[in-house]
Amino acid sequence: MAIINGRRLDPSSIRNGASGSELTRHAKAGSGRRPILECGGKVAQIDPNRHYSQYELVDKHGRGAKVTSMPDRSKGHSFGGRRSAQSKQIVTEQVIDIAEHIFKQGVEFDEDDAHWMVVPTFNLPPRWHPIARQTPLMVAFPNEYPALPPIGFYMMAEIPVSPDGHFFQGVAHNAWDEPIAHGWKWYCTYIHDGAWQPARNWRDGDNLFTYFHLIKEVLGN
Repeated sequence: MAIINGRRLDPSSIRNGASGSELTRHAKAGSGRRPILECGGKVAQIDPNRHYSQYELVDKHGRGAKVTSMPDRSKGHSFGGRRSAQSKQIVTEQVIDIAEHIFKQGVEFDEDDAHWMVVPTFNLPPRWHPIARQTPLMVAFPNEYPALPPIGFYMMAEIPVSPDGHFFQGVAHNAWDEPIAHGWKWYCTYIHDGAWQPARNWRDGDNLFTYFHLIKEVLGN
């Protein structure tokens, strides 16, 4: 099967259609993504166990379908539950790496379940200095991490207000509410669906370093 520009099918090579397994292979869907077929304005997930006819792979203008991938769907983030061994391994590796390279003074980490990490002394940017210069800062990992990103982050409740009003004694967007009962307040930072792009090798895609870059950006703006 010929592929033009990496992802569009060559109509002349699919006169007899194509198997779903072959299309899936060309989609190159990595961890946290699923193979899809885009044709004639319609998007559908590729079924590897069926055969696709030429009619399904060529639009009314004679152009071959696009074979690509998109992030896994989810009914929403979940927190505090059972985490897969792979997720725990990835969270642990990322926390260790960021402690070695960014927070060399040390971090606290939920080694049992990998639900959270805390930077005990996080330096706040200058715009916060009239309120506070440092704070403990927590990131909570959804059970689906790294396929799904964290939802916001937490700072200690003795910080009374935020310069921009995004700091709450409660959570939204299905963020984890358990830290609120333990003296934390939640800072709203929500990543839109599909914008988070992890990779099979976590160093090649969005990861905990990405998220701390985002934290520093939102606190500094």
